[in-house]
Amino acid sequence: MAPSVAPQRCVYGCTLGASLSGLLRDSADVRQARSRHLQRCPVVAVVIPDQPAHRARRGHTTFKQAGQLKPGTKETIVTHAAPSVTDRLGGVRAKVERAKQQLSELDTTLGAFFRTNPYKVGTKRDPQTRRLIYYLVSVRDVPLEISVIAGEVLQSLRSALDHLAYQLVLVGTGQSGPFNHVYFPIFDSASKYQAGKLGQIKGMRQDAIDVIDGLKPYKGGNDILWRLHKLNIVDKHRLLVTVGSQMRSADIGALMSSQMPPLPDGTPVPILSAFFKVADPMFPLKTGDELLTDLPDAKPNKHLEFRFEVALSEPHILEGEPIGETLHQMIDLVDALIPNFKPLL
Repeated sequence: MAPSVAPQRCVYGCTLGASLSGLLRDSADVRQARSRHLQRCPVVAVVIPDQPAHRARRGHTTFKQAGQLKPGTKETIVTHAAPSVTDRLGGVRAKVERAKQQLSELDTTLGAFFRTNPYKVGTKRDPQTRRLIYYLVSVRDVPLEISVIAGEVLQSLRSALDHLAYQLVLVGTGQSGPFNHVYFPIFDSASKYQAGKLGQIKGMRQDAIDVIDGLKPYKGGNDILWRLHKLNIVDKHRLLVTVGSQMRSADIGALMSSQMPPLPDGTPVPILSAFFKVADPMFPLKTGDELLTDLPDAKPNKHLEFRFEVALSEPHILEGEPIGETLHQMIDLVDALIPNFKPLL
């Protein structure tokens, strides 16, 4: 009887079976082994003669295609089932889940920053025009930790995409690898994508390539994927992506309400709050920046409020995009595209 062993993982990511076969002695054994094994995995573990069978679970083996086994050789087969789709996507989904955890950590850090009241707004008057000016008396620097966490989110997502590409190459080649220079292809233009994609996904089946093509992973096709790719490159080479503060909106409704004449009975017009997004968010905000200019001789409006946010900004990639919303979009996109490849794994 073949010795019993506990189910484990082989180096190819497959789950080992519950037993080892005996020695191969004739061609019938070879045919039976080939038929049985190729239904599960294109590779079998072959133990060097006179070596303990358990060494097959410790890497001290050679690996051959089932069809390469020769009659009469004293070789021990480790039968194992091919990895399931769940197994293949496990690492990919784990990376995305990690990105979600990092985003939650980012939200917590942002909340703590805003609770320090980092933006102090005051008023001054233009001596020439007498107009009232609302300006920033002080601005706190965005904590470095926020840049670090943002970079970690980007890396987790880019790594998830590359893990997905690697699994597609494993399936496409039917081999165990390792493969070098396998990446989920993202390029600066459609023409560069067409010219360079095959160099990064060599070995993938055509149906997998077709799904990637449909995502249009290049600038002008899928800008969220392209920005993810470019920002990740920035973060890896310069250590930190650029983050800073900017003005999001101002309560113009409160300002206009206070300037309206009283109602016929003399009652002041109720203050109606209405925030409007500003045309120039002034990224990055700095002390002394002028936020809004009111009418000549206007009095400071205690109801007027300004809203601020922390944003990502990199020249030629994106400018002044809210950091939380931007990273959330990227996570949602990567999370949503994974199921498209499930039938191909």
